Amino acid sequence: MKLLNQLFALCLGIASLLLFASCTQEAQRETNAEANEVEAETRSAGSEISSEANEAGNEANRDLNNFSTWVSDKTSRAKTATKEEWQELKTEYKTREAKLDAQSSTWDEKTKQKWQQTKASWNKFEDSTQARLGIPEDND
Repeated sequence: MKLLNQLFALCLGIASLLLFASCTQEAQRETNAEANEVEAETRSAGSEISSEANEAGNEANRDLNNFSTWVSDKTSRAKTATKEEWQELKTEYKTREAKLDAQSSTWDEKTKQKWQQTKASWNKFEDSTQARLGIPEDND
């Protein structure tokens, strides 16, 4: 009977471990799917901005295009980032965002709209990355 109880406890432990591993893998798949979606949206916004920057030759559009490209590149990198790497990316994002935000009051409406789309893409990805890393959302 004692052996049977120990065997039952062992089986229960293994079943719990397998369930946890399965849930973790599903959460990672969902995070990767969300990240791929955001990356595609960011690339789309970046390529639209790139076309307009070439046509207009506008420095604001070039800056925004560079920022969108940076967001796209970092979004891809952040899929596997550690908490420390994520904090570095987030700090650099905020610095770049502040610089462009200071310039945005002089932009035309189309450029402002693309700026908002790029920021929204980052925010969506930021939320999913912080959830993946177990970092609580900040309200800034």
